[in-house]
Amino acid sequence: MELLSPAKNLEIGIAAINCGADAVYIGASDFGARKSASNSVADIEKLVNYAHFYGSKVFVTFNTILYDNELQTAEKLIWDLYNVGVDALIIQDLGILEMNIPPIELHASTQMHNYDIRRIKFFDDLGFKRIVLARECSLEKIREVRKSIKAEIECFVHGALCVSLSGQCYMSAKIGGRSANRGECAQACRLKYSLLNIDNKLLIKDSYLLSLKDFALYEHLKQMMNAGVNSLKIEGRLKDVSYVSDVTAFYRKAIDSMLENQKKDSSGKCFYDFEPDVNKVFNRGFTKYFFLPEVGKMANFVSPKSMGEYLGKLTSKKGNLLTINTKSKLSNGDGMCFIKNNQLFGFRADKVSGNLVEANTDKNLTVGTEIYRNLDTEFQKKIEHSKTLRKVGLDLKLNLCREDFSVEITDEDNLSVKMAVPFEFQLAKDSAKSLENIRQNLLKVGDKFYVRDVETEIKNSEEVPFIPNSVISELRRNLLEKLSEIRLKHFVRRDSEKPQHPDLKYFLQSGDYKLNVANKLAKQFYEKHGCEVKQSAFELLKDNRKQEVMTTKYCIRRELGFCLKTNPDVPQEWKSDKFELQGPYENFVLKFDCKDCVMRIYSK
Repeated sequence: MELLSPAKNLEIGIAAINCGADAVYIGASDFGARKSASNSVADIEKLVNYAHFYGSKVFVTFNTILYDNELQTAEKLIWDLYNVGVDALIIQDLGILEMNIPPIELHASTQMHNYDIRRIKFFDDLGFKRIVLARECSLEKIREVRKSIKAEIECFVHGALCVSLSGQCYMSAKIGGRSANRGECAQACRLKYSLLNIDNKLLIKDSYLLSLKDFALYEHLKQMMNAGVNSLKIEGRLKDVSYVSDVTAFYRKAIDSMLENQKKDSSGKCFYDFEPDVNKVFNRGFTKYFFLPEVGKMANFVSPKSMGEYLGKLTSKKGNLLTINTKSKLSNGDGMCFIKNNQLFGFRADKVSGNLVEANTDKNLTVGTEIYRNLDTEFQKKIEHSKTLRKVGLDLKLNLCREDFSVEITDEDNLSVKMAVPFEFQLAKDSAKSLENIRQNLLKVGDKFYVRDVETEIKNSEEVPFIPNSVISELRRNLLEKLSEIRLKHFVRRDSEKPQHPDLKYFLQSGDYKLNVANKLAKQFYEKHGCEVKQSAFELLKDNRKQEVMTTKYCIRRELGFCLKTNPDVPQEWKSDKFELQGPYENFVLKFDCKDCVMRIYSK
């Protein structure tokens, strides 16, 4: 099972690989769904070379919709990425399938709205090698998909949740012209909203009604593997190196303990100098979303900011001296927060002594309040200064005789190299000491390797030679350089012809702006497969009023316990199907579609 980690840049990509990622996904200079996380082709090439040494892969996010004037540039960039060794592209725009592109593996991005089983099967029949499923897919649905398609399945396992079905959110574009499908999402879902019913009665005032908690499925890795998931994806291409390192290491250790002695998707052993803990880095609280039937609360109405880890309750407060009932070790400078009157407040621990904290706080903090820590200064320092390395295991075979001194190195992937060096024979004065000196010198294999075993063969045990350290060191360096070259050559990219099946019909005969068609090639693709494109993408509509700007399986009414299907005692004021969502920049119409079990938001 592959562990796939995000990379905002080269530094974070390398950190992810060092912490155990079997693959990383990163944005290029353009056309990625996180425009502020772009990288040069030169940096991506460096990451590719670093990753391939360990057998890890590099995928590039090419998952925005394209405009006509960008098609030529996009095609050239795809060739550039292929030529530097990128393993796959994660795409949204189906116009790419009408381009002249190299035989690079293509993955169907979650931005392609991979929730409808008919659409998933269509992409599979086209020949996509991998399909990234929507976060809304349950365990049962993942099993259904696995039985229905041949392609690999990639599922999100941790990180932020988009409240809308991916690729179907136009709220940011509507409010300020920043399109999520163009990599410019302004996170309209993380804003405060008020909810009014059809009678204009205020039901909820100024709350983060659309802000979901973060996804976390670390307790269900075995179930995902058994369901046929091929790749576990960590969200976070805007996250910093501390977050990516910690979460990657956490899931690497969890997967390894589950796989036990089974072969991993890539090579090397991680030597950590910190104990990973996903509670200690950015999180809004955790949810399993729709993975299991009983999922509990999904949203955090209080704040879209990080809550961090729960410490315990405040047991006393005397002026600026606070006592927290916690088993966690506290440190000077820790960031802490608490919820009061449906608001999030924060403070800094200026001075700590055991469970006693000196801090400037306000009257909102009272005895009995639950305290969280959203900045663990000691943990943060450990990760920021981490020297965690990933090393490939080596077995050394040393052969000594009068004529020469030879060493054979075999790595954990059974790649080997052997070299011999002649020397002027000189009998060692102390055989044991000479052998130990040779052995210790050979153990200095640098940051990318570690020695698992050393075997020594001597033709005549009474004739142990003295070999100068310079001779041993030069041989060792030459061996490791040669093995490194062999490892890179041994990695073979899985090239693949582009998905195409001209006779395959799309499951719908026509589609509107939700097809996200923004260029002539995408239009050509759909029409070739029997689907008439009746509207251009939302971003190109001249009039986007009264259009559906968000479709979400998350439901405010269900979140509050007012689901009409499961609760016979829903208050009358909540029974309407139409409500108004009032935001800081624009108001929207909200409708509960109980038939399809989704919530729909429309521009007014």
